Amino acid sequence: MDEVFKDFNTIIPKKRIAKLAEEEIDVSLIPSRISLELAIFRDSIFKGKIKSSEEQQRKSLEIVSKVCQVKNPKITPEWLLDNTHYEQLIEFIDFVLEPINRPGKGKKKVRK
Repeated sequence: MDEVFKDFNTIIPKKRIAKLAEEEIDVSLIPSRISLELAIFRDSIFKGKIKSSEEQQRKSLEIVSKVCQVKNPKITPEWLLDNTHYEQLIEFIDFVLEPINRPGKGKKKVRK
């Protein structure tokens, strides 16, 4: 019987650091649990279960803060709201979620 071996440890995300309100925030790792939460959130929007833009923004902040908290527990939705202006916040959300929104862009293969 042929043996197949694939080392998934060689697929690692690119280093992604954001500087916001004098805080360096490593958003390189987006755990699968958070990616799935984002997919469910998007489905809820498309199915009309989440209609208000306020609720959409609140949930987006929750998801983005969870990504940030992997490396920096200080970053909460409240912290983001208190330490950014609107344009910064929108650009930051886009930056954090870019690897999910544009699959393949935020990862690299490393040879061991």
